[in-house]
Amino acid sequence: MYILRSFSELELQTPLAHKSTPMAQKVKNKKNKKQVPPKKANNGAVTWPDLPQILVDIIAKQPALMQDISYGGLTKLCRSPPSKCNPNNFTPPCLQLFDEINVNSDENYVEPNLNVSFHRRWFWYWYFSRWARPPVRSYWKHYVGFSNEAIVAKGNTFSDPKSSELVYLWYPVDGYSFSRLPEWDERIPFTRVVVSSSARYLSNKNRTTVMVLTGTSHPAFVFYQLRGEGRREWVKQDCTLTEPHCSMKSEGKHFMTFTNAIGFNGRFYVLSLQGTLAVIDATDSYPRITTISSERAVPSVLPKHFREYLLESEGNILLVFLISRRSIKVVDDVEVFQLNTAKLSWVRMASLGDRALFLGTNCCMSVSASRVGCRSNCVYFTYHTADGWWVFDMEKSCISPGWSDAATTSPVWTAPIQEE
Repeated sequence: MYILRSFSELELQTPLAHKSTPMAQKVKNKKNKKQVPPKKANNGAVTWPDLPQILVDIIAKQPALMQDISYGGLTKLCRSPPSKCNPNNFTPPCLQLFDEINVNSDENYVEPNLNVSFHRRWFWYWYFSRWARPPVRSYWKHYVGFSNEAIVAKGNTFSDPKSSELVYLWYPVDGYSFSRLPEWDERIPFTRVVVSSSARYLSNKNRTTVMVLTGTSHPAFVFYQLRGEGRREWVKQDCTLTEPHCSMKSEGKHFMTFTNAIGFNGRFYVLSLQGTLAVIDATDSYPRITTISSERAVPSVLPKHFREYLLESEGNILLVFLISRRSIKVVDDVEVFQLNTAKLSWVRMASLGDRALFLGTNCCMSVSASRVGCRSNCVYFTYHTADGWWVFDMEKSCISPGWSDAATTSPVWTAPIQEE
């Protein structure tokens, strides 16, 4: 069953003045930028997580690292508005989603297969035991997403005739613990699934809400109360809030549509297609937008297109951009921002300290470099149009070749890994 509600201008608890504010006033001159060259199409199987194999092996032995994994990125194309919109003043470009799969005619979209098993600690009433830990393997065929320690998967391996239509939250750190979500209406777009807080059986008994982004405004969100008081059914929410950063004024009124999100401390932080950040309070029976930001979440200098990632790192929300200034097939810059949750403003980061970020196509992750043995203060990324992994050094502000998983060794992994 579905219940329909609507977000409107009157539902905002803290209305803010909308203005297009750059996320960074100053940008350092980039030196020794090394562009990432294009790669040939790969028609092989798609697996999750598409992180470096050496890191996947570490996660299998240290499943607590799973909590640092987030969704993969999405790519936005900067579309310049016609001059008649505002011929005398600069008008920020309108953004649209860029479909990388259809651009490459040799590739067809395939839902990623789960291709990782996890060692675990057996749970007893009084202690965790380290002995007799066979790997935990997946009961599900396809990966959909990942949020707050839960893998979103569908297509179980049981004898359920509707298995391809059913969606599950699987908590691999707890072994075979999982939650089945209500049957989904296939007429509603299903783009991203985000959990407000950890929903693991062993870690949370409080209210936990599941949110689905549809990529449209009617409905914009679909909610489900996984734990706590509330209806055990999908609740649809329309959004009639006007997009403050839509530059195509001649096209009339635009409602906000949301394409990216992260669950953090019981709230949802959602980014609209045009880069407006909204906060949704998930602690009420009927989640609602409480605040929207006044600045736009875009790179400091708008390129032809960019890929954005939202992830959590050491208790902070990070927004990372892989930037293509000249060609949509080349990544030539990386920018990292941290969210000031009190002011809803993005602060440009100059250093990651001991952290390192890994940006794949279907997931991303923040890790302690000293814990996993890679080089710190770096952003490691792969891309649809680039072979292997590339490294952006935050201190030197340069991009260099990393490695290929086909190689037996990696030049950036230097320290031995010890299992927990």
